[in-house]
Amino acid sequence: MRAGIMPWVGCGILLAPLAAMAEQATCHVPPATIGCTQAATLQRVGSLSPAAMWSGRTLIQMHCRRVDGTGNWQVLGHHGDAVLLRHLPIQKGEGALYFPATVLHPVSGHLPSRPSGLLRLVMAGVGAVLLWPLLRYGWRLLRRRQAWRVCRRLVSRHADALRIRRRQLVQVNSYGVERTARWRREQTEFIRTIIKPALLDRRLQWAWPAIADRVLARIGNVASQKLSTEKAGQATGGYAPDMDPIGYERYCADRLRACGWDAHATPPGGDQGADVIATRGGKRLVVQCKLYRNAVGNEAVQQISAARLHYHADIAAVVSNADYTTSARQLARSNKVFLLHHDELPAFAARLAREQKKA
Repeated sequence: MRAGIMPWVGCGILLAPLAAMAEQATCHVPPATIGCTQAATLQRVGSLSPAAMWSGRTLIQMHCRRVDGTGNWQVLGHHGDAVLLRHLPIQKGEGALYFPATVLHPVSGHLPSRPSGLLRLVMAGVGAVLLWPLLRYGWRLLRRRQAWRVCRRLVSRHADALRIRRRQLVQVNSYGVERTARWRREQTEFIRTIIKPALLDRRLQWAWPAIADRVLARIGNVASQKLSTEKAGQATGGYAPDMDPIGYERYCADRLRACGWDAHATPPGGDQGADVIATRGGKRLVVQCKLYRNAVGNEAVQQISAARLHYHADIAAVVSNADYTTSARQLARSNKVFLLHHDELPAFAARLAREQKKA
């Protein structure tokens, strides 16, 4: 018998490997049954005459003996139609014997017969059908988490822009209540132009309904936080929605000075459309400052365009706490006027400084 994994045997049925069955399968051997130490010898016993079989000397010579039918026998293995058994309780010096499988009676510990090839195939199919919903759910859950990570990265990448847009679009009415309708439309636009195309590129668009509320909550939370420039310690103090227009002009000049520009607010009246004039490295910047509750229109763009010609400035910008109308944006593009939120001034000034170095 080959060492290692034992074949399947049993008391008239197929059994588990020896290692698994040694402590489980037991059989009862009828009285006067002949057992031999070798399976081949057991096969030769069947060819003996009755007289020879009852001769104790002949059995001893063939290394066989009769059992008295007492006690149970532990299944150890098999060889063809012969089953290798060991008497229980185990006696010192008593070896295992082979018996014909047809005469043995099961007592306990038997495993069911090994299924046929067709039955195993059917069982595998049933298992796959039962397991498929679980596998499908796990796969979809994994992909939804991937979609959520994509959305979270995009929100973090556009965090400062979202924060500025929220400050521009969320206004407080006369009763102290925030008007958020325009900000909700901005969120929808961000999802339509940034989030959904990214999910579509990764074939994750199907996951959007499941994560939509979570992403919207993430956008709202990030947009309500401070700008990265504020977190880095760059001064933004002094601004308040209820400050007067003159104070707002001085506030914008202070922010430009903090960025390395020589900036000052022009005296009220007779400013020719420029509220702040700033210079740095031979470049002159004129700024129109608008502290508004509603969106800034064309008039501010027209005023700063005229001021640029009057002061022979290189750059013109409108700075506001509010948003800009569509017509103002169109006019600004054709006149090369920058439309900014005051929180964009540090990044705007840094970009101008980099352009000067390149020039």
